Amino acid sequence: MQDRHDNLLTIFYEKSIQEAKRYLETKYLLTTCNAKDEEILEISRGLPSEYREFLKIELDGSLRHFTFILSIPDTFPDTFPKIHLTKKDYEEIYPVPHVDKNRFVCTRDPDVVSLSDKKSGEALEELLNIAVEILEQGIKKENESHFINEFLAYWDERVKYCFLNLSVPKDRITYLTVFKLSKDIFGSKYIISDSERYVEKWLVPFDINIDKSEKIKVLYLPLYEFSPVFFQKDEDVLNILKSLNNKEYIQMVENYFNQDRRHHSIISSFLIKDERILFGWQHKGWRGILFKGFRKNHVPLSIRLMHTENNSIKKIKITRLDRERIFKRGGAMTLSVNKDVSIVLIGCGSLGSYLAMSLSRCGISKFLLIDKDYLAPENTPRHLCGFVDASRKMKKVEAVKKRLIEHFPHVECQTHHGDILQLLQTVKVKLEGYDLMVVAIGNMSVERRLNYLLRKGLISYPIVYLWIEPFGVGGHMLYVHPRKGGCYDCCFDENGEFLYSVVAPKQIFQKRESGCQSTFLPYSSSDVECFISIACKKILQIMEEKVEISTLYTWLGDFEDFKKLAYRIRDIYVTDFPYRIIKKKILPQEMCSLCRKNI
Repeated sequence: MQDRHDNLLTIFYEKSIQEAKRYLETKYLLTTCNAKDEEILEISRGLPSEYREFLKIELDGSLRHFTFILSIPDTFPDTFPKIHLTKKDYEEIYPVPHVDKNRFVCTRDPDVVSLSDKKSGEALEELLNIAVEILEQGIKKENESHFINEFLAYWDERVKYCFLNLSVPKDRITYLTVFKLSKDIFGSKYIISDSERYVEKWLVPFDINIDKSEKIKVLYLPLYEFSPVFFQKDEDVLNILKSLNNKEYIQMVENYFNQDRRHHSIISSFLIKDERILFGWQHKGWRGILFKGFRKNHVPLSIRLMHTENNSIKKIKITRLDRERIFKRGGAMTLSVNKDVSIVLIGCGSLGSYLAMSLSRCGISKFLLIDKDYLAPENTPRHLCGFVDASRKMKKVEAVKKRLIEHFPHVECQTHHGDILQLLQTVKVKLEGYDLMVVAIGNMSVERRLNYLLRKGLISYPIVYLWIEPFGVGGHMLYVHPRKGGCYDCCFDENGEFLYSVVAPKQIFQKRESGCQSTFLPYSSSDVECFISIACKKILQIMEEKVEISTLYTWLGDFEDFKKLAYRIRDIYVTDFPYRIIKKKILPQEMCSLCRKNI
């Protein structure tokens, strides 16, 4: 069956390639290239092995005649062909936007556009016409602004060095430090930061150290007017620096270049759509070189660079690993990334562990984790951490912390192993200075006591209580404001029954393994992950909008499976649809001793 499947695909692709070639032959001068031809060998070195067929095709534009080399993959049209200029055309046209130094012409993004599998020839012709249009716009200098948008693609070609970066690019000139690492990480042995302590902390999960004897001071120079087209020599750098129009910047640059160094390195940036694009370069130093008429270390930058105007700069590729870049790319909320939001998380079980990871994925980077339990093998089906951590008898707080910092080394994570109520009594844990407390402990006594401390003013920021109902039929996120609206106790009747539960009362769900093992509530990992994805988003929304009144968010799960088990749901939810969220303001209740005076 597999052979038949492979043959069917092979026949389909071969047919598509032949049909495309026949179509192009009827309209253009088309030549099959020899794979051993020097020009083809040059192109093929940078291509994956599935690009085996090379065609030379000639087209007339409105300005000139073009000759392209088409590299067609075995899986065309599902895989894009590559369009290259011949050496002759490249030398006559370059530099123009959307053409790299391998002579490749970028036409359409294959991650966004797919080619027709019904008219493969016409699809190929369209790409060729787009290539002609792009090139002619470049020749007429109509799309020079595109150089800026694709600058890094050009800059990162044939770079001398690659530095990793942990500093968020600023709008002011400053000094940074390049640290040498004990071993490579992400293809580099150098990392940039403005804090040695932060670098050391960030590197802990990788088991990598910095070489404290080899630290390089570099100048960070933000630019506001920048044209990258001919940025290759000292002469070009001088032209850029002349445009600074800032005495402080000019003085700092001159001071830096007047330092007696073998090399001078600049880390620079420019703005595109409110985002700073980082790149760098290095100059050979002027150690031992004297300039007539000037004292040592008092030579104007213009004199230095004019003296070496034909010297080529050495390009530096900067890979941004700073939190701002990583999370903006991932679509994290602005609040989470730009503000150092900090969260106390009480309970690192199934709900708490997944919530911690979800929040960290959204940019939250400061946690205080509190839990009294150790991770056991039976926890692992519903927990973020697995058997390896359980085999080491890890505390849950330490197991979750380990996962967080392995995933995001920038995360600051404090832990306390112990009962929260005992910790509070012995003042072993300080809760002030945080933005939110999340309680995912599933213990009504603890939840009630934390609510008491909140309403008495000993906890000054909001609390979110999380829990999931049996078999994942529902989940609740109760947000309690320190002062406005009702509280946790307002949601329960005199018998301790939750007023808004999805399951009908007087049903038994707790399970206990034989041999007097611990009691647990039945629900699956998929229920946890589904609920936590909703809860995480709501927590971020609450913090973004600064919700000013206590609110309950109820997530409705799978009713049908629940009913098949012969369990009942409350009448108020019978007509509701599953997988929706119900929002309800919680107001002070007469029966609540903490809120009664506010009614």
